[in-house]
Amino acid sequence: MKQTFTAELKSRARAVLLGKWGIMAYAFLTEVMLNMILGEIVGMAFPSAGFGIAADGSVVFSFPWAVCQLIVRLFSAILSVGSMFLYLNVCRRRNFQFRDLFFGFTHQPEHIGGYFAVMTIITIFFSAIPAVLLAVAVRFESILWGIALLISIPVCLAGYFRFTLGYALFPCLYADSPWKTSRELLRESHRMMYGNKMRYFRLQLSFLGVLLLGFLSLGIGMIWIGPYMTATNTEFYLELLSENAADKEKNPGDHPDSE
Repeated sequence: MKQTFTAELKSRARAVLLGKWGIMAYAFLTEVMLNMILGEIVGMAFPSAGFGIAADGSVVFSFPWAVCQLIVRLFSAILSVGSMFLYLNVCRRRNFQFRDLFFGFTHQPEHIGGYFAVMTIITIFFSAIPAVLLAVAVRFESILWGIALLISIPVCLAGYFRFTLGYALFPCLYADSPWKTSRELLRESHRMMYGNKMRYFRLQLSFLGVLLLGFLSLGIGMIWIGPYMTATNTEFYLELLSENAADKEKNPGDHPDSE
């Protein structure tokens, strides 16, 4: 199977964004600002609350703060799905408008909630293991527990990225088929990412240079870099769709469900 190189995906992204950078930058900035505003509201409501490990090894946790954080992150997830709907229309050269950004709020957002719940559980699980080991190591001042902590960090990171990369296509799949359940969309994402996780990971690594430029510009450059990255990732999804369609024609019924 012929696979499109990263350079070609980026070239396609730049081509579809020609003449559209203004509205795409505006949509990106709107998404960022809405997330920042909600985050600031939660920060002002709970100025000294949060989650962490105290000096004595005890766990500091605020339930109301956690609930508000989940609401903010769910809002962000729904907004990101709308962003993918906007970019899919752009990359497919269809009619698009700024209000596409809010697509997820009006098309069965409960399905996004299922995806959000799964990703939250994955994040909590792989974060909890090092956190617990850190708390035990601090409390008992044990070298063995410290070694266990050091071993757990790369293992948990590997597990976390394996799952998140497998489900990376959910926003695009939802934008194409919002009527499908979160379970169906997660399964489809996992199937399509079979054998493509490292390819997608390398694509994200290829943006490190431009992200550095965005950082050096005090974040101003991200107004253009953000749309560029999202358009490239959308082109990656469209490439997998075409490859998937070709596979179905050549090998009907032969589709792996696990890696």
